[in-house]
Amino acid sequence: MSTGLPQVLLVKYHDTNIRPIPDHAERTLQLFPSLGILYLAGVLREEGFPVEVLDANAENLSAQEFHQRVRDSKARIVGFTSMTAGWPSTIEGAGIARKALPEALVVVGGPQLSIHPELCLSFPQLDLGVCGDGEETLLEVARAVAGGTSLEEIPGTVVKIDGEIRKNPDRTWHRDIDRYPFPAVELLDWSLYRALTVQTPFYTMVTTRGCPFKCRFCSQIYAGNTVRFRSPENVVDEIELYVRKYGAREIVFFDETFTLNKARVMKICRLIRERSLVFRFDMRTRVDSLDEEMVLALREAGGQRVHFGIESGSQEILDRMGKQTTVDQVRTAVSLCKRHGFSTRGYFMIGYLGETPQTYAETLKVARELDLDWASFSITTPLPQTHLFDEARSLGLVDEGFWRDYTLLKSPRLQFPIIESEYWDEARLQKMLKRAYSSFYLRPRMVWRHLTGLHGWEGLRDLAGGVRVMLSLQR
Repeated sequence: MSTGLPQVLLVKYHDTNIRPIPDHAERTLQLFPSLGILYLAGVLREEGFPVEVLDANAENLSAQEFHQRVRDSKARIVGFTSMTAGWPSTIEGAGIARKALPEALVVVGGPQLSIHPELCLSFPQLDLGVCGDGEETLLEVARAVAGGTSLEEIPGTVVKIDGEIRKNPDRTWHRDIDRYPFPAVELLDWSLYRALTVQTPFYTMVTTRGCPFKCRFCSQIYAGNTVRFRSPENVVDEIELYVRKYGAREIVFFDETFTLNKARVMKICRLIRERSLVFRFDMRTRVDSLDEEMVLALREAGGQRVHFGIESGSQEILDRMGKQTTVDQVRTAVSLCKRHGFSTRGYFMIGYLGETPQTYAETLKVARELDLDWASFSITTPLPQTHLFDEARSLGLVDEGFWRDYTLLKSPRLQFPIIESEYWDEARLQKMLKRAYSSFYLRPRMVWRHLTGLHGWEGLRDLAGGVRVMLSLQR
C-alpha cells in the first residue's frame, strides 16, 4: 500500500580500484556492505518512508543494468554514499541516475563530502550534499520533498541556489547514538558478501563512532577526533537480533578501536554470556588498548580474531606517525592475544615520510617475528586534510592541489599520491610492496600453518583465494 511519501533509493555504487591489488583479487579478499546507508535506511523506514537499497558493486551491475534498476525504482530521492577512493565512480553512478530519473533529487553523502563539500556539489548530476552524520539530515530532506518545502536551509547540507553552491551550517552531533534504529540489514542479500576466513552467514556492526587518537596519517574531519559509544545493552540487543533471527555465525566489528573503554567491553562480554549467544567475532584495536583480563573476557564471549593497526616496525617511524605506541607494546599485545587463542592480523604502511631502507627492513623483520596469522601491507597515501599531507606538501613532496583536482576529476591519472624520496620512486615502492607480501607469506612456516589449519570447504576456499591474491601481486 502506498504511503504517499516519496520513494527513496540508497545506492552503493562501484568502488574505484586504485589499489595495487587488482579488482578481482580485492573482491576475493573481502566484500562488505555499506553500514552507513543501512543506518540511513533504518531511520527513513522508521518514519514511514518506502526505502530500497541497491549495492551495484556487490551485484556487479553493468552501467546499463544499473540504469534500469534505478529507473525501475521510480524513486524521488536517490542517495549515494562515497568514500574518497570511490568518488570518481560515485560521480559516474550519479550521472546514470540523473538520466534514469531526470526529476529525482540526487543526493550524495559520506566522508568525501566533509572534505570538499562545495567542490563535490559542482557536478550537474548532483542536487544536494549531506555532510557529517546523515540520519537527521537526510530525514529532514525527505520530509521537505514529501511536503514540497524548501531544501535551501537544512543544516548539514550543501545546496545549489540559483546556480550558486552554498554550504549550510553543520548539524550538531548527537552524543547518544543509541537513539538510532539498527541498520536495515534485511534490505540486502547478504549472500553477496564475503571475506577470507569469515564464517557465513555473517553480519557487520559498529558500536562506536569516531576515534579520539590523532595519528598524523588519518583524516578525522568526519569524526572530529571524538568518540561516541553505544551502550552495552544496545550493542548486545543488535548482536542477539543477528544471532537469533538471522542465524549469524560470525560478526565483524568495524569500530576503529573496539576496546577503548574497558568497563564497557567487559559488560558487553558479560551480557553476551548471560544471553547464551553463541557466535564468533573479530574486532579492530590498538596495541595499547588491551590487557589480559579483557582478552580473556573477549575470548570467552566468542572473540576469534584481532586486527591490529601496527603500521610500522620502526620506532622512529611510529613516532613520526604520532601513533603513541611502541614496538615493545606491539610485541606484547600480539603475544598476549596469540597466547589466549586469538587469530591475529597486522596492518603495515610502507613509504611513510622519513622512511629509509633501514626502517623498511625493520618493519619486514618485525612483521615476520610477531607470529601474526595474516598481514596486510600498503603504500602510504597522504590523505586530504591530514598532518601527513600538510607536511609532505610543505616539503614539496606532493602537489598542493592534488585533492582539489581529484575531487573535480581533473587529476592526470586515477592514482593516489605517494611520497617519493631519495631512496625510491613509485616503481620502486611497488616492488617493495610485493617484497613485503612475499617475505611474509612465502616462508615455509606460514605455508605450513595455512595448509595444516584448513577446516573443510571454507578453509580450502580461503586458501585458494589467498593464493590468487598472492599471484596477482607478483605480476
